[in-house]
Amino acid sequence: MSAESESERGAAASAAPESTPAPLGDEARQAWERALTLWRVRLDDPRMHPGAAARHGAPAWFSFPPSVTVDPQYLAERGLGDELWSMFAHEIGHHVLAPSTRIDALKIDHQMARAITTVSPSRDAGEGARRLGNMWSDLLVNTRLAQLQRLEVGASSTATRDLGIVRLGRALYPAPAGSADRLWWVYCRAYELLWQLPQGTLCPADPPARPIARPLTQRLTPLSEIPEKHREKERLLREASAERARVAAELADATATNPPVDATLVADAVRTFGTDPVSGAALFGVIAAPYLAEQDAAGGWPLEPPVGCGVDDRPPTGAELGRLLADQRLRGDLPRHPGTVRDGADETDPDDAIDEKKQSAGQRLTLARTLQLYRDSGKDAVVAAWYRNEASAWVRPYTRPAPSIPTGGIPGPLELWEVGDALGDIDWPVTMRSGAVIPGVTTRRRSELDDEPIVRETSLELDLYIDSSGSMTHPHRGSPAVLAGTILALSILRGGGRVRVTSFSGTGEVAGMPRFGRDPDEIIAAISLFFGRSTSFPLDLYSARYANLPPAGDDAQRHVVVLSDDGLVSMFGVGNEPYAGVARAVREVLTTGTLVLMDPRRQVAQLAERDGYDVVYLQTMADAPAACAALAATLHG
Repeated sequence: MSAESESERGAAASAAPESTPAPLGDEARQAWERALTLWRVRLDDPRMHPGAAARHGAPAWFSFPPSVTVDPQYLAERGLGDELWSMFAHEIGHHVLAPSTRIDALKIDHQMARAITTVSPSRDAGEGARRLGNMWSDLLVNTRLAQLQRLEVGASSTATRDLGIVRLGRALYPAPAGSADRLWWVYCRAYELLWQLPQGTLCPADPPARPIARPLTQRLTPLSEIPEKHREKERLLREASAERARVAAELADATATNPPVDATLVADAVRTFGTDPVSGAALFGVIAAPYLAEQDAAGGWPLEPPVGCGVDDRPPTGAELGRLLADQRLRGDLPRHPGTVRDGADETDPDDAIDEKKQSAGQRLTLARTLQLYRDSGKDAVVAAWYRNEASAWVRPYTRPAPSIPTGGIPGPLELWEVGDALGDIDWPVTMRSGAVIPGVTTRRRSELDDEPIVRETSLELDLYIDSSGSMTHPHRGSPAVLAGTILALSILRGGGRVRVTSFSGTGEVAGMPRFGRDPDEIIAAISLFFGRSTSFPLDLYSARYANLPPAGDDAQRHVVVLSDDGLVSMFGVGNEPYAGVARAVREVLTTGTLVLMDPRRQVAQLAERDGYDVVYLQTMADAPAACAALAATLHG
């Protein structure tokens, strides 16, 4: 809620001691209760930290679980002590309206990251996403808060400029004199439009000039001075760098920023998406991200605004990532910026090897960029969540015939009904008790508890062997093979079966699960292992696992699936003659054995037929997900 520069905040923070919490006095409690009444909610008492703004960079902030912290000294020093209740109401509004929950806060930042990645492909989007996310949430909260304050005092008794939140905005939002931050100008001008203030109240009548892009200057060693064995690689690297620079320049030229127009578009977005912050975040990000890109081209990110009032820096957990990435609002195409010139041509993201078809830039973050954005959550958690969500469209709850069991029917606790959930799930009697129906805020649904688990474990076992040689796409770049394996494994788990995964590459390069299991995270982690060397099927391990087992029957369903982009003749002893009979011997104790291969020359056809293995041939590895989805249905019968 302040417009101090980053350098000023840093100097103040380094000099400011840790603040001591103060008790909530009578006047502050009255202000707090007034703010709660305005939003019609109840929250725990706020924490009062005089002097904390100098260290934090903002006079107030919120965090999850819902809590509010305010520096009353900051307001008092600026003659705004009477507006403590408005500051309280602003922070409460973050918990009620935007982002309202920690998950929605992550989703809003994710939308901003998508927009930033579209206009700044080489930029780490995390820092800018947090900044834009806080700006968007503040816009929604402050606009709604002004409406509520006007209703409280009466439409004719107070001018708009004298409403509490507007007084705070007039004191805290204007950028420092001489600020060159064009995005902050757009932001302040949008408030003037939303609050119906005269032009020039929060920002100058004219926006700052567009920054001049700084030319890239880099002294390169002449190729003649580079050792001959490295010369060709260096030449190719320089050509690739020049091409990236050319693409970046074209993107910058095609990115239109028009502050007066964009301020109007931002105000329209706030009015349109006032009750759906996550969807609206995509449009706001598309409008705002080009300003970060043009400032970045001029030598760095803008310094304003200050640190936002959201302080929850905890990285998302694996479960939170799953909920985040499953939201369809984060997977569709970003809205087009009206000022962006596009000729209708689509672009291909080189980081995404799963979808080989050209698609609109920014449709969704690739796995590589998702890993970058959520690097603090850990690679395994991000990879597992990403592949599970990509596989969800292919997975079906296949089940083997079994006696019917009771499911559901036991009422559970009330949950928040959010935009995107089924409309029929709303518990209207409970929702209407609040007096106002605000989707995602006051809407509730009744959960159901299962009388017994829907899925019972069966005898179905899938032993999955996946090729992780150098010719396969690395799992962190969006591997079709890993996605296909995930589809197959999750389908088996949905049917109550168990899965064991083995990743193999060259001789002795074998890893995975030692036994069958039902933990999806463990299974996907094993599917995502990668060696990146040659290809040699681990016949010694294959033989040891199935030695002395009786043939499979109805009580022991054993299925082996091998997924590779190679002919895989090594599985039948070619080049490893001492184990030439292993594949045939193991097949005799299996229910089915299936090879999913890219084998255009059909090298393995006769060997597989001889030893009893079925082969599913792929034209390209991009065909593997559909092939494995069909295979899962076949295995379940």
